[in-house]
Amino acid sequence: MFLRLPRPLFRAVFIVAVIVVFVLTMAPLPAQIDVVSNQDKFEHGFAFFALMLLGWAGWPQRATRVAGGLVAYGLLIEICQQTLTAYRSGDALDWLADSVGVGIGCLVVRRLTILSQK
Repeated sequence: MFLRLPRPLFRAVFIVAVIVVFVLTMAPLPAQIDVVSNQDKFEHGFAFFALMLLGWAGWPQRATRVAGGLVAYGLLIEICQQTLTAYRSGDALDWLADSVGVGIGCLVVRRLTILSQK
């Protein structure tokens, strides 16, 4: 494996990160300054990219399952925002940004896997 830290550590960090992402996405939106237009889409993509890398580091043999689970998780978040809160709304483009982040994470995982085999 490319990373030398123990898998149980990555698994624990992944689980904590999944919980933190859910809490942050369900909390009321604070006032924020957008540096670029559609900044929230970049934030979604980056968060799910990081989740993909953590998930792969914890379960390297199950990268495809991790990716599929994260795409479903992104959809679940959008459904929960739409149905469980009065101050957030689900957005299909947020889910798309989540999925793009996972996809980019998969590409990086593939590259890292190839490098670790050399």
